Amino acid sequence: MSTASPAQVARRRLYWPLLLPALVVYVGLLIVPALYGVYISLTTWTGRGEAPQFIGLGNYIRLWRDALFRQAFTNTLLILAICGVGIFTLTFIFSAVFREVRWGRAALSLMFFPYLLSAIAVGIALSLLLSPDGPLNAGLRGLGLGSWARMWLTPDYIFKVIVVGIVWVSVGYYLTLMMSAIGRIPRYYYEAADLDGAGRLRTFFNVTLPLTWDVLTVSVVLWCINSIKIFEFIYGITGSGDAPAPEARTLTIAQFLATTGGRNPQYQLGLGSAMGVIMVILISLFVIGVRRLMRRDSLEF
Repeated sequence: MSTASPAQVARRRLYWPLLLPALVVYVGLLIVPALYGVYISLTTWTGRGEAPQFIGLGNYIRLWRDALFRQAFTNTLLILAICGVGIFTLTFIFSAVFREVRWGRAALSLMFFPYLLSAIAVGIALSLLLSPDGPLNAGLRGLGLGSWARMWLTPDYIFKVIVVGIVWVSVGYYLTLMMSAIGRIPRYYYEAADLDGAGRLRTFFNVTLPLTWDVLTVSVVLWCINSIKIFEFIYGITGSGDAPAPEARTLTIAQFLATTGGRNPQYQLGLGSAMGVIMVILISLFVIGVRRLMRRDSLEF
């Protein structure tokens, strides 16, 4: 039977004294509020003086039967899927192009710039651009293309506008992550691919993608989290102090309107907490699923 060395004994003695302060802060500021939020989701509560009243799964059953919530849930999943495909398709295309051109870094900086701005400010700016008499429609009419002018912010088009806007705002961030990984790939890999006669597409799939797979996995995980949490941009492009149209609502918008949002807040904090629990479960499922699907041995270079 082996005995621990004095150094190992000393480390064991220091383990809990060093870990305990961080553990107390973590449990007190994260775990306890999260568990309390789960409890509130099982109650009806306005948060204005009266105590929460336990109703079990009543809030979840109500959400299941609510057509507006189901549409918000569906819109969230569509944003995750459609915008995700658009973002990473453009990321792959631009990363292949920017690697070859001198002005790639300057273009990357311009594409990243919208992500640096306040999301709600960008949303408001786009709503002004796309208003009925805004610059876009005015420009189309000035070019003799008045038939192309649309009421872009009406329920018929608002979700499409949101999808395009999210892709435009977000692609620069994920492209920056990919380009930082591509920049670490030794040049001789690409020189060898050129000598073998590989084109850009083949080089991307045989060299760039395998050697940046870890960063791509992290990027997809981040997108799964960020897509479900999107709020400010959507509210900025649709909000006027009132409730956005159902076609523009996501889980975060629905939660906001159920609690303290809109012209006449509902203060249904139990219902809003139930939506929060659903979002946490949804994020967890997607993150775990992505990590499992994209798991592979890392390549070293």
